Amino acid sequence: MKILFIVLAILSGQICVRAQETDRKAEMTDVQTLEYTNLPENNFIESGTPAAEEGGQFQSTAEPNLQLERILKLEQEKTQLESKIEYKQPESGKSLSKMIGDFNKPAVLPGVYKSFNEKEINEEDESEVEVKEKFHWKPALVQSGVFLGIQHGFRMTQEKTTKELRGPFFSDWARSIRKLRGWEDGDSFFTNYIAHPAQGGVTGRIFINNSDSAKKQEFGKSKKYWESRFKAMAWSAVWSTQFELGPVSEASLGNVGLKQKNGHSTMAWADLIVTPVVGTAVVIAEDAVDKYFLKNWVEKKTKNKFLIKLSRSLFTPTTSFTNLLRGRMPWRRGNRLL
Repeated sequence: MKILFIVLAILSGQICVRAQETDRKAEMTDVQTLEYTNLPENNFIESGTPAAEEGGQFQSTAEPNLQLERILKLEQEKTQLESKIEYKQPESGKSLSKMIGDFNKPAVLPGVYKSFNEKEINEEDESEVEVKEKFHWKPALVQSGVFLGIQHGFRMTQEKTTKELRGPFFSDWARSIRKLRGWEDGDSFFTNYIAHPAQGGVTGRIFINNSDSAKKQEFGKSKKYWESRFKAMAWSAVWSTQFELGPVSEASLGNVGLKQKNGHSTMAWADLIVTPVVGTAVVIAEDAVDKYFLKNWVEKKTKNKFLIKLSRSLFTPTTSFTNLLRGRMPWRRGNRLL
């Protein structure tokens, strides 16, 4: 009996399976299938609807009127989208391939591509790490300190300086500062109008060499160029004031100002003004010489490296000297080889 029940159960199961398969096939025959052939790769446009290209056909078991309606609707959407696209006109003087590229390149797709591209560009700009131009204080102060040491080192070889080192430091320093008066200080023309401007040129060039923005500027009408040179003059003025009146100055080391020279106070306004102002003029003059004489004439006329190095070193002396202060060859230029 058990075997009979097993056989009957197997047979009834098979009958149920066949009945289910028959019902499913009947359901599938009632479903209308839709196939689209010859669909192009880039067939999605702004609305996300597939565009109907020439040669594309719908094959469907649906009614012919419904199929035709869908095709007409897709063609209408394609025409509307193409009417929104504006194409760039080629600029004169371009090559044929460039002109073809310009004609085929959509310039504006209102409301979709233009706004999307602008957003994408802004996001790219924000994602990139912006390298900010800055002023390098440490090397600038070190180079200024080295230059200050050279100058005071030279002064210590002079008897007029060493004999004033005796006595109370702070009171003599204060008395020297209070003697500041007049324009002339009794020094020679060379000292006041050649040596001091050269000193101002060196200190101004130290500022330029350590400013990422200033050292890239080339002589000309650029606003950035002139702003950078006025900043260099301000730096030179601060340095000059310290050299004349500061804690490590002529007033503190040598008591310049306590005595008169040639009927004038040895502490006068000439050095405080001439040094930064005329020194900045020296910087600007060297920039012009470097651009027009060295770069655009000497370096184009000859390939002789020795002559180029010699010309750079001689005709831009403050640049050459500040290069040595920062451990570089005197003829070095940041914007040119050699």
